[in-house]
Amino acid sequence: MNIVEIARALNGKLINCEHNIIVTGVSTDSRKINKGQLFIPIKGLNFDGHDFIEKAIEMGAVASLSQYDLGARNFPYIIVEDTQIALMKLAKYYRSKFNIPAVAVTGSSGKTTTKEMIASVLSESFSVLKNEGNLNNTIGLPITVFGIEKHHDICVFEMGMNRFGEIESLAAIVKPDVAVITNIGTAHIEYLGSRQGIFEAKKEVFKYFTKENTAIINGDDDMLSTMTNTEYNVIKYGLEEHNTFCAKNIKQHGDEGMEFSLCIDGKKENFFVPLIGVHNVYNALCAIAVGLTMKMNIEKIKSGLAKFAPGKMRMEIFNTDDGIRVINDSYNANPDSTSAAIEVLKNMPCHGRRVLIIGDMMELGDYSEIGHKRVGEKAAESNIDIIITIGEKAKDVCKGALNKGMGDRQIYHFKDNAAAISQLISILLPKDTVLIKGSRVMKLEEIADFLRERRLTKDE
Repeated sequence: MNIVEIARALNGKLINCEHNIIVTGVSTDSRKINKGQLFIPIKGLNFDGHDFIEKAIEMGAVASLSQYDLGARNFPYIIVEDTQIALMKLAKYYRSKFNIPAVAVTGSSGKTTTKEMIASVLSESFSVLKNEGNLNNTIGLPITVFGIEKHHDICVFEMGMNRFGEIESLAAIVKPDVAVITNIGTAHIEYLGSRQGIFEAKKEVFKYFTKENTAIINGDDDMLSTMTNTEYNVIKYGLEEHNTFCAKNIKQHGDEGMEFSLCIDGKKENFFVPLIGVHNVYNALCAIAVGLTMKMNIEKIKSGLAKFAPGKMRMEIFNTDDGIRVINDSYNANPDSTSAAIEVLKNMPCHGRRVLIIGDMMELGDYSEIGHKRVGEKAAESNIDIIITIGEKAKDVCKGALNKGMGDRQIYHFKDNAAAISQLISILLPKDTVLIKGSRVMKLEEIADFLRERRLTKDE
């Protein structure tokens, strides 16, 4: 786009511009500016991006937005009322220039893996743009939108939120043709008050739907299963018979992945996804439903699922030199995703002990104590042999496990990662299977990295 077009789209005031300039991209990070980009400074709680405008220009930005009148400068800038709102407004304008379908993915847990599976399936037939990592909020999603190019056939956008109205604002940018909700759990319950509140916030993804649009939802979820709508199409997936797509004959093939069958148009079809855990069957069902909605060939859908590569720190399995098997699922955690991961640990073939390393789970508000306790109860009921907890909130995991009969000698608590790492050599044994799970802020990948790189021999 050119600078005049951008100013017009934002209803902003263009300053210090003697000739029309072509803008090749957009960035909100002055450290990662590429030559020819527009810098959009965001004012946060602890910093103000406006302080880095000069740096962005030095790095190659051809212009900037600003909430302030910067006076006479040697670079062009556009004055807007709010730069973050302008970022979203410009992304919406840019999205409108491309007549290609978009798939939106949201939910309390599993949305990143589901998004990646959907993209893997769609890539068998289309040129796909997707969020990288979890760039799924009111800054990350607009930045992703600016990546749409003429060769793209379809977009897959993950949408995260922690307050009411956020999903609606993202949906206004993307205007999805298909929208997915993976489940309604307890993630971000601190800000939304209850699961009902989370349910209402997630349903904002359908705000702009018409009869031409399709909602794809987890029909086994107690809240999502109640959804019926005559204003748009609803497809439900799950393990229960009432769903549109119902997985049968589920089998786990060691560490390699899950196999299951599905009846499509009266014919039994077999699928394989290279991730363990029944929760990943749900994710795969969602990807299949999206592929079929987009009129894909069944064999291509199967191929896309089989080629799926999980992201780092998401059910990543490796063995240490001492024969300890590690399931590194440390990217993030909430009570629902942690319970699903414990189920994987429970069912994993194991020649030693099953060990859970769990850190604090954040953004649970008043639900924090009971959420952590329930994880401890789930671990005890799943016959987990050892629980190692890290962080202040995780103490409640210990209480839950004790309440369900685990012994004191089976439970260890540490204040931080360093303290835990210093004792792991004396706790873990060869042939143990270890699950690592915790919220992003806990950085439990440090535990995984230690186990990967250091031999846990007792005679060192």
